[in-house]
Amino acid sequence: MTLEARLNQIIAEQKITKREFARRVGISENYLYILTSNSRPGTNRNKTISATLAKLIAVEFGYDADWILNGDTAK
Repeated sequence: MTLEARLNQIIAEQKITKREFARRVGISENYLYILTSNSRPGTNRNKTISATLAKLIAVEFGYDADWILNGDTAK
């Protein structure tokens, strides 16, 4: 599962908008749309987040930071 898919899954499971997600974790809507859409087909450019942002998302929404970053562990 890609980072794009994991972030979209969190947004869907939380039943919030992308705008609300961005606001709650302190990132711009534009950056979130880059991360969660297929705006750059065939490339992962700009489709990464820092470990700090992954931890912030994990704390805010109750997911595992490693899963958010890498998809390695169960959510």
